Amino acid sequence: MGRVLVLTTPHETGNDVRAFQNALTTNNYYHGQVNGVYDPLTAQAAYRAKYWLGYRVPDQVAGDRLYGYLMGAPTTVAMKLRARNRRQTLASTPLRTKALTKALTYKGVKETPPGSNQQPFGVWYGMNGVPWCNIFVSYCYVAVGSKAFVRGHYYSYVPYMASDAHSGRNHLTVTHSPEPGDVVTFDWPGESPGTPDHTGLFVKWLDPAHNTFATIEGNTAIGNNSNGGEVCYREDRVISEVYNFIHVGA
Repeated sequence: MGRVLVLTTPHETGNDVRAFQNALTTNNYYHGQVNGVYDPLTAQAAYRAKYWLGYRVPDQVAGDRLYGYLMGAPTTVAMKLRARNRRQTLASTPLRTKALTKALTYKGVKETPPGSNQQPFGVWYGMNGVPWCNIFVSYCYVAVGSKAFVRGHYYSYVPYMASDAHSGRNHLTVTHSPEPGDVVTFDWPGESPGTPDHTGLFVKWLDPAHNTFATIEGNTAIGNNSNGGEVCYREDRVISEVYNFIHVGA
């Protein structure tokens, strides 16, 4: 490749990027457009490749070394061991599945008194009496061992979580093919366009075209999407309201 590729503003562009995207695609790490632009999807694919190739500390930077591995150069013994351990971990129950199972056990939990934002998840986080949809997601992931979510620190504010996922920070990455237990953020029409307003956990698609889906969410209710005061199982979510889907890597 001849140079190091880093996600910058403006984005890296050129034939080196196109070659890198082709190599990622061949190895099933990248599913976007081969357009010669080192955009966030390409950067996230670089992180994904480094993780599964066994890098000790994966990041989103590409260069000759990573390109060589993608083209068939042998990895080190230590990398092979880390890659094997990561595959074995993946083979066990996924973190997202554990988080979803935990979330579903709280279906029907409500604020007390109604309209107060007072609920057990806020007590746990140390920020009771505030909007708590993201706190609920954090609680469920922390409860099953996630490192991305931290009591009292990560996350209580949806835009921060969505931004970290977009940038591939803190074990969070954007996904366009959500699996049960992945995080979903919503951007409601007419409410701060371009800024995520609410979050929950993806459960399943409800139609073959992937237009509607089910979720489990905190602080919602029919008729009050973002401040309904209850942990609800929703079957009325539509793809047009999604800001992003987030995969939690650890």
